[in-house]
Amino acid sequence: MPELPRDISLRARCLRLAVGLALLASIVGFFASGFAPPGPLGEVLRHNQELDIDASPLFYTEVENMQELETGLVELTRGADDPDQRDDGTD
Repeated sequence: MPELPRDISLRARCLRLAVGLALLASIVGFFASGFAPPGPLGEVLRHNQELDIDASPLFYTEVENMQELETGLVELTRGADDPDQRDDGTD
């Protein structure tokens, strides 16, 4: 692996850092602005914004009846493992 030149001045390193931070801030600002691109992708984003739909992944992980779903899953897996435990009405 080639060595990096050590003669880069402090001023040049600070300038590179400042440019990188400015670029990062502009990217974050662009995505946080709510800009919706033209076309079909933008149409979906505009629709969600107009109807105040929170389409973030975290929104879909908030399930109100998770305990009931987990209990049902346990019952289903128990029934899949032991056919005698199933209650399918075929006695």
